[in-house]
Amino acid sequence: MKNFDTRTYSINDFLEWSDNGQLELSPKFQRRSVWTDTARSYLMDTIVSGKPMPKVFIRQKLNPQTRKSIREVVDGQQRLRTILSFMKDGFAISKRHNKEYGGLYFSQLNEIDEDIQGQILNYEISVDLLVNMSDPDVLDVFSRLNSYSVTLNEQEKINANHFGPFKTLADGLAHSNNSFWLKNKIISEQNVLRMIDVQMTADLLIGMVDGIKSKKQIKKYYEQYEKGFDFDTEELEQKFGAIITIISELFDNNLKKREFRRPHVFYSLFMTLYHMEYGVENLTANRIKVEDLGYARASQKLERIDYIFSEEDKSLLTKEDKQFLEDCRRATTDTAVRIRRSEFLSKVITE
Repeated sequence: MKNFDTRTYSINDFLEWSDNGQLELSPKFQRRSVWTDTARSYLMDTIVSGKPMPKVFIRQKLNPQTRKSIREVVDGQQRLRTILSFMKDGFAISKRHNKEYGGLYFSQLNEIDEDIQGQILNYEISVDLLVNMSDPDVLDVFSRLNSYSVTLNEQEKINANHFGPFKTLADGLAHSNNSFWLKNKIISEQNVLRMIDVQMTADLLIGMVDGIKSKKQIKKYYEQYEKGFDFDTEELEQKFGAIITIISELFDNNLKKREFRRPHVFYSLFMTLYHMEYGVENLTANRIKVEDLGYARASQKLERIDYIFSEEDKSLLTKEDKQFLEDCRRATTDTAVRIRRSEFLSKVITE
């Protein structure tokens, strides 16, 4: 027999329940973790942007003395605490998350848009309502849910625990270039769902602002840039897009058939071109803009990489060719190996 019901309730419904003493936010099932200010800001930006948030689980029971229905939050306490606090001017959305409404409390939002307060109040939250379910049954529900959960990969864990400006920039650039990743078969649709596109983008951003680093250091940079990111994000977006455009022109929609579609080789190509255009801190190769060199010439030079991979008689390869091939097959994401690959590609293009 079904003992739950899926419904949607507006933020205004939760406000009314809270004001009437019909919402219980501290039941025994809840974890005691407290969200950071950036996490709270990120959630409210999600709501203001009209995007969905995860489902909330509530156990509904009747208080015989007051004859009121009590809604006990089984899962989603921190989200609801955040929402209720924002509605009562407890904090403002960060400008890093929302340029339009950042720095404003809920009561001030109508100064920017007279409709936004109503839109927030009417925002609907999906709820699974557990009707008169016992404690053991509630615990069994969550045990079953966790049994079907896919284990988070490293990038998914990072994204779940960071909400700063670096994360926002990496997410945005990864998503805006979705068609590029898929069309060129750099990242599959399945891997996009597992946030490998975000991981790739974050990895490239680190190289842009701090030089080529090991892929293992991505988590460290998320932590380092959680509270502050002293770079012009609009400029980085422009430069990132410029390199993607250069790559598209160099390969004329044939990247998916070339060796550069391999993620680790693509990483080195991107960083090489970025160095040629803007400079990379720990690369020493000569810098010549692709436009000055000529797209046709640069494209023809890069065909050598396909030759290195395809040549069956490896004795015909130069010592540098063999080293590049080795660097594409072993320790492919280590700092030193990445630097060698980009230095090699720079010479291939410019000499």
